[in-house]
Amino acid sequence: MKKISILTVVFAWLILLNGCQDEDWNPAPDINDNIGAVTKISVNPSKNFFNALNPLASEEVEFTIDVDGFDVTEVSSVDIMLTFTEKDGTYNELEDVYVDKVYDAVKVGEVTSFPSTFSLTAAAAAESLGVDLAFFKVGDGFNLTFPIHSTDGRTFTVALNSDLCQQPAQPSFGGCNVRWSIACASDLGGSYDFSTTVIAAGPGGAAGNCSNPVTGTGTLTALGGGRYAVSDATFGQYDCAWDDTPAVGVRLVDVCNKISLTGSDQYGLIYTFVIKNNDGTNLTIDWSNDYGDAGTTVLTRTDSKTWPSELSN
Repeated sequence: MKKISILTVVFAWLILLNGCQDEDWNPAPDINDNIGAVTKISVNPSKNFFNALNPLASEEVEFTIDVDGFDVTEVSSVDIMLTFTEKDGTYNELEDVYVDKVYDAVKVGEVTSFPSTFSLTAAAAAESLGVDLAFFKVGDGFNLTFPIHSTDGRTFTVALNSDLCQQPAQPSFGGCNVRWSIACASDLGGSYDFSTTVIAAGPGGAAGNCSNPVTGTGTLTALGGGRYAVSDATFGQYDCAWDDTPAVGVRLVDVCNKISLTGSDQYGLIYTFVIKNNDGTNLTIDWSNDYGDAGTTVLTRTDSKTWPSELSN
């Protein structure tokens, strides 16, 4: 027992001695070795996507890039790397659907002074990717990332989200990203008067309680990316035929003047809008849901805007 006690004391003393050794023997790590840098990106709001309605070759995305090394890391350069996503580029035989195809990243530029303004045209993107400009189509996506190189030879490649990049975040890694797609500018949001006729109701509804026409006001609320919230997808029918609140939850999607609907109302019903006539001020649609509710509605702009003449299903 005595031998065991002596050995225990000696072992404990060795541990203590090892913990108190001179820093020259086992220097503590420098906390600055773990501090990296981040990029700060400011995208030009008038050049933030490739507009498919314009000649594509000259369409460009433009942004200003700056860096922050938190007074510790000195940045020598930032690479600009492009990842391309081809919409519906791969056919999945098992599920019988087309899925997006993501291509390997390619370098499209390098920045060595900060802040700097950088722009990328669709033609330059196609050249960097090794494809013809005609290969691009509506819905294709682009993503830029920004590996950061420090003067001491380190590289920071972990992409932080844009919120972190705009403030002094935990300075571990670097690289914001900029995303955009080939799309069309959309400006359908706003207010309108509606007039609904030819009203039908599904089982249990009372279409006979509806006046002819049913009138009121509504809005398309822009959600970004050509998506809009429809304030009432039945344009008054729920009120008169069901004594219910408006049908909310339906989203109208505008892709280069072709509209479709996504989402469902508060009861999970799916809707269809079919454009029948459009004179700029008045847009006439036949609408229905998968329960049997239906009607014909004229939407009249009340906000000085007009319905695009090219609007279609």
